[in-house]
Amino acid sequence: MCGICGFIGRITDKSVTERNLARCVQRLAHRGPDASGSCVTSSFAFAHRRLSIIDPDPRSNQPFLDDELGLTVTYNGEIYNYRDLRRDLLRLGYRFRTESDTEVLCKAFACWGIDSVKRLRGMFAFAIHDQKTGTAFLVRDRLGIKPLYYACADNGVVFASQPSAILHWPRVRSKLDPVGLSSFLSYRAVFGERSLFADIQKLQPGSWLKITAQSREHTRWWDPARLNDNGDCSSLETLIGGAVEEHLAADTPVAALLSGGLDSSVLAFELSRQSSQRPTCFTGVVCDDEYDESPYAVEVAKSLKLAHVLVRLPGATSLDVVKRLTALRGHPVGMHNEAAMYSLARAVGHSHKVLLTGEGADEIFLGYSRIFRLPFDLRRQALLAALPDVIGRPARRHIGLPKFKASEFELFLGRYTYFPQSEKLALATSVWRKDIAYDAELIDWMNHAYHSGGATPVDRIRQFFVRHHLSALLEMVDNTTMAAGVEARVPFTDHRIVASALRMSFSEHLRWKHAFAPFQAAFTSIEKFSETLDVSKAALRTLYRDRIPASVITRKKLGFPLPLGKWATDQRSAPFRDLIFKDCPAIADYLDVGALRRWYARHSQAANDRFGKQLWLICNLEVFLRELSS
Repeated sequence: MCGICGFIGRITDKSVTERNLARCVQRLAHRGPDASGSCVTSSFAFAHRRLSIIDPDPRSNQPFLDDELGLTVTYNGEIYNYRDLRRDLLRLGYRFRTESDTEVLCKAFACWGIDSVKRLRGMFAFAIHDQKTGTAFLVRDRLGIKPLYYACADNGVVFASQPSAILHWPRVRSKLDPVGLSSFLSYRAVFGERSLFADIQKLQPGSWLKITAQSREHTRWWDPARLNDNGDCSSLETLIGGAVEEHLAADTPVAALLSGGLDSSVLAFELSRQSSQRPTCFTGVVCDDEYDESPYAVEVAKSLKLAHVLVRLPGATSLDVVKRLTALRGHPVGMHNEAAMYSLARAVGHSHKVLLTGEGADEIFLGYSRIFRLPFDLRRQALLAALPDVIGRPARRHIGLPKFKASEFELFLGRYTYFPQSEKLALATSVWRKDIAYDAELIDWMNHAYHSGGATPVDRIRQFFVRHHLSALLEMVDNTTMAAGVEARVPFTDHRIVASALRMSFSEHLRWKHAFAPFQAAFTSIEKFSETLDVSKAALRTLYRDRIPASVITRKKLGFPLPLGKWATDQRSAPFRDLIFKDCPAIADYLDVGALRRWYARHSQAANDRFGKQLWLICNLEVFLRELSS
C-alpha cells in the first residue's frame, strides 16, 4: 500500500512540474515511509510514496517504467492473484525483472489492455500511461477500497490518493463544496463523485477514467447491481477461507484486528487455520467497562491459540489525536471509531505493516438490522394507516414510526441519517441554507442513489450499502490506518464473497430468533427489538457456530465503540466544545453559534449516543476547518 499522485497533460517546463509534484507527494509521506520516487516527461508526471510489503527490492520502487512496452504506472494497493497472472503471462511470452505485483499489473495491461483490470483480485488505485498511444487511465478497484481523487487543472488532470495532495498543485482551489459539507454532517461521508472541495472529484468504485489529448471518458467496469448468476458457485466457507489465504500474500508479517465481535473473530479463525506461523492479533481496549469488548477478544484468542496484544486507548477521543489524524488525512474525522483505530494502528505499526480487519461484513451480510428491517416497518405502517387516528397515531409513536405516513425513502433516511435535514437546517446560517438550496440537491442525489438499486426495498437497501456506504467506510479505514503507515486489508470485500452474499436470500442473512418473534416485534420499536428478537448476519453465525466461542456467536453487535453519549457532556469533550463555543469558530460560516449553544443546552441534559455523534461531527468539522485555514 502506498500513496500516489501526478499530472496527466502537456508539460512545457519540467523543472516547474517537478517542484509542483514534490509538494504534492510530500503530503502523502505518511502513506509510504519506505521509499519515494517520481517521473516527469512531456506528457505526464507521476510520483509515489512506498510502503514495502511485496518484493521490497528497490527494483520494485515506483513509478514503474517498462521502456520496452512504453508503459509507466504509479499504483497503490495489492493484487492478491498476481502470482496466477504472472504464470499466465509467462506462458504468453512475457518476461519479468522483479517479483512485484506492480510489474504484473504493467504486463497485464500490455497483454489484455484496460480490460485486464477485470482479471485482478485485490484492492487498487492506479494511473497508467501508454507512451505508444498517448493514452492514460485512472483506475479504482471494484468496491473502492483504495481511494483516488482528481481535478482538472492546467489543461490536464491532477490526481492523488488524498485531496490534500491535489490542493498543493497550482490553480486547484481549496474552496469548499457546500453540498459536500452538508453530506458530511448528515451521513459522516461525502457520497458520489463529490469531495469536500469544489474543484476535486472522487473516482467512483469500479470505474476508470480514460484520458487522451482530446477527451476524458468515464467507464463503470464493475457494478454490484449488474451481477449475473454465473459467478463463482463455491460455498461461502470456501470463498471466505480462500480470500483470507490470498490476503496473507506479503513479504512481511500479517496481523489481524480482533475486536471480540463476530466479524473479526471469523477472520481470526481463518487466519489461525491458514497461517503457517502463530499469527498475532491486536485488540483495542477502551476505558469504559460497559463498552469494553476485550474479554471476548481474549476468549477468542485463547481458543484459537493466537498471540494476542491488548492495546489500551486512554486518549482515543483526545483533541490532540484528532488534530494529528485530521492533519495527516486532510479530511475531518467522521466516524466515532476513527481516532481509536488510528491510535491502535500506531501501536500495530511498531511490529507489523499489514493488518486484517473485518470491515465490509455488516454491509454484505446484513449486520445493520435496525435499517435492514425497513420492510417490516413498511408493513406495520400500512396496517396502522388503516386504523382511526385516535388509535393509529399513539401506536405509531409507541413503536417509533413517524407521526404521519412516510414513504419508503423517508423511512430509510430516518434510520440512516445522523443529522436529520430539519435539525441541521435549524442550526445553519441563512447564507449556508441558501448555498445548499435547503439540502434539495443532496436529498435528490440520495433519492436517486437509493432507488437505482433494485426492484424491492430489500434490494435497494442492500445495493445502497454495497455501492455507497461501503466505499465511504473503506476509505475511512484506508486513510486512518495509512496515517500510521499500516496497510489495512479487508477480506470480506473480496468481490466473489460480495456476489455470493447478494445472491443469498434476505432470510438467510437476517432471521427471527423464534416463531413468535415477529409478533412480539410488531408492538416494539425497532431500536428495542433489533438483535434482541432477530439475528443479524445469520449466514456467518451458522457457518462458524462450532468454530469460535458461543459467547461471540450469540452476542449483539457493538462494532468498535466509544461512548459518545457520555463523552458529549463530560470533561473529555470540553476541549472540543471550547473550539465551537469560545473565540471565533471557523464553523460560524456554516452554523449559527447562538443556535448551537441553545441546541447543546437543550440536549445535554439528557444526552444520548445520537446527540453525542452529532456533537462529534460538528466539533471535528471545526478541527478540519481550522487545519485547512492554517
